[in-house]
Amino acid sequence: MPGSTKSDTKLENEIRISYKSDALDYVYKAIVLFETYDEIILSGVGKAISSVVNVAEMVKRRAKGLHQFTKLYEKEHVIKREDNSGLKKNAKNEDKKSGDEEEEEEEEEEDEENNKNKEANNRTVEFITTVPCMKIILSKNEDKIDKNEIGYQKPLDEKEVNVMTPEQILKEKSYRRRCKTFNNNIYIYIYVKV
Repeated sequence: MPGSTKSDTKLENEIRISYKSDALDYVYKAIVLFETYDEIILSGVGKAISSVVNVAEMVKRRAKGLHQFTKLYEKEHVIKREDNSGLKKNAKNEDKKSGDEEEEEEEEEEDEENNKNKEANNRTVEFITTVPCMKIILSKNEDKIDKNEIGYQKPLDEKEVNVMTPEQILKEKSYRRRCKTFNNNIYIYIYVKV
């Protein structure tokens, strides 16, 4: 199967999708990649899965004859944190009495003990969680994808596809940024040169 789900290294024809970024940015990258590659891989983790599906559908509607293969899997994610819970809180009174030697000795002992505790208790704690992941492979070449495997989708009808060049996508993107919606009404800002 093309596009192994095990690797953490990004391939040249792979686009890793974030849930925060604009979908049209990824669509533009995908159309540009299709100029040099026969297949591209869209991948996302966690919250970005819905964005991966959205971008794949947008790309399929802007390029002809794209076969789709979807792969879902889980990945272990390790979170490392420092554990500072064992430190003693030093409740010193900053107004020291100058003649009281016993208090000074006790404070020095507490400081030494706190330094030992810092070394012992400043350890890292690891949490292992599993996160959902998705890879969608879009291919112009139907020979590279097994049509009988679960996750395959055939290309859309030509009636549903509006073929666009990267330049047309950039124009669409700039148009969308100029149009603002407010309470389901569309307001278009017109720029006039004076």
